[in-house]
Amino acid sequence: MQRFTSFLRNLNIRAKLFGGYSAILVLSILLCSFVIYSLMRTTVETNIERELQNSTAAILNLVRTTASVSIKNYLRSVAEKNLEIVQSIYARQLAGELSESEAEAQALQIFYSQTIGKTGYLYCINSAGIAVAHPNASVAGRNFSQIDFVIEQIKRKEGYLEYGWRNPGEAEKRSKALYMSYFAPWDWIISVTSYRDEFKELVKVSDFTESILAMRFGKSGYSFVLDSLGNVVVHPLIRGNVFDAVDSEGHLFVRELCRQKSGKLIYTWKNPGEERFREKLVMFNYIPEYDWIVASSSYMDEIYAPLRQVKTIFVTAVSVTLLLILPLTLLISASIIRPMRELIGRLTAATAGDLSVRMSQAPNDEIGQLARHFNLFMEKLENYHNNLQLEIGERRRLERELLNISEREKQKFGRILHDDLCPHLIGIEVLTKVLKEKLDREQAPQTAAAEKIRDFIKEAIAKTRRLARGLLPVEPAAYGLESSLAEMAENVAEIYNIDCRFVCAASLDLEDNTVATHIYYIVHEAVHNSVKHGQAKHIVIRLTVAEELQIEIDDDGVGLPENPNPKGMGLRILKYRTDCLGGGLVIDSRPGVGVRIVLTLPNPGDRYGKLQ
Repeated sequence: MQRFTSFLRNLNIRAKLFGGYSAILVLSILLCSFVIYSLMRTTVETNIERELQNSTAAILNLVRTTASVSIKNYLRSVAEKNLEIVQSIYARQLAGELSESEAEAQALQIFYSQTIGKTGYLYCINSAGIAVAHPNASVAGRNFSQIDFVIEQIKRKEGYLEYGWRNPGEAEKRSKALYMSYFAPWDWIISVTSYRDEFKELVKVSDFTESILAMRFGKSGYSFVLDSLGNVVVHPLIRGNVFDAVDSEGHLFVRELCRQKSGKLIYTWKNPGEERFREKLVMFNYIPEYDWIVASSSYMDEIYAPLRQVKTIFVTAVSVTLLLILPLTLLISASIIRPMRELIGRLTAATAGDLSVRMSQAPNDEIGQLARHFNLFMEKLENYHNNLQLEIGERRRLERELLNISEREKQKFGRILHDDLCPHLIGIEVLTKVLKEKLDREQAPQTAAAEKIRDFIKEAIAKTRRLARGLLPVEPAAYGLESSLAEMAENVAEIYNIDCRFVCAASLDLEDNTVATHIYYIVHEAVHNSVKHGQAKHIVIRLTVAEELQIEIDDDGVGLPENPNPKGMGLRILKYRTDCLGGGLVIDSRPGVGVRIVLTLPNPGDRYGKLQ
């Protein structure tokens, strides 16, 4: 590995460009192709599975709906037929051919002679919920008015109804359905009922066969219906029982489908008349009341047919791209190497001391721009070399500008905190106050939490204001420096419990807020040195304006030590800021008496702003 790495490192630029660019290009195309292909494959699989799932659900709903309609119509026809029979018997009663008891007995005899499916039957109840007629003698004559579905029968008297019923000796309720017709003269609600798990015998498969067979997926995918024993209910090509059907690998996939009843399977299948087995995807679901499994299937080669076309397109695109890009890579690498060699020669001459070397004319591309920048760099380097001793002052100016930029950015951030964030937090605090008052009125338990949130927001407002004040100590307005120095004196006096005063002998308006900020920080550093290190009890800050702007800071502290710490930053910062302003700084230390610091700025009106 080390030998190979060394070999690559020692290759010339032409070989590196050719090999590296070609390899990256090929890998990028292959990677993009792989990602796109994978995404498309996932999308296709997801879409076909969703389509099959939706189709299976649609078939399931279709079968259930059709079956329910068939059952409802069947029960209705039986109920209405028996109503006609009762009406004809009643007509004989009215004609005097039968007494009322004989007529009712004849009607009941007809009811009891009928069965619905395997265990379905007819019964009658009246408007009081009493079972007038029932094939079970122990039920007849009993009052069932407290049972939910009977209450619904009494209320409606006619129509279709589904309910659950548990016979004596059964562990759970079973789903039943009934249709009822009302015979008012005898107050009979004639009801025809059957268990739903017996409806299978009442369903007409022909009612939904055509709709299921019309569904197609791809070229040859289709839907079908089996029962849990593998008997074909609906299938476009097969009849009979397929429970023991196997795929090309000998798997009993129909048994597995019947075992799972709901889910997804992939197997191989060959329809009658086809020459080979093809992989197939099936999504299936179960209808327990009919013991039917409805399924939708599609062949995998038809699902992935668009992907094979995309794959062919990718391979063709990669091949064509390589044929076009590789020769172009050689041309590009050659156009880079020639000027690079010339640039190496010119740099060699420059390092030998010849700063007058320049690149020859080059085309207007990146190499040409590099040549022009090299020429410009050498020209500037030559000028810098010739004028180095004259540029010391420029360095100082740049240092001042850098410090000014820093101060301006701090001021900008301070304004954002003061003018944007603070009002926003104040608005939140007001809303919290309103919320707390509302919770107080409602005596809600969250009142204490709302008050606590408001306290936190108030604390955040205070902290934000202090932070903004630290970043923007001098307001960019008239008398900004004076008011800031006066405020500083008041804060120092209050915080440290000493006598600190600001005396202004003349009014000053500095238009340059950055200059005012530098002055503020000079005074701030001097005052805090007097408090912390000088242990001063009395501090006076004086501002006077004549031919010069002068600021004095006098204290009665212990003075400066004879050998100040050379690594201390306080005095160094004072002198550095003063130098940046082009002013003078005098520090007069009187041990045991105090320290007097004088900052002088010449011509403040001309340089920094207006004098009032």
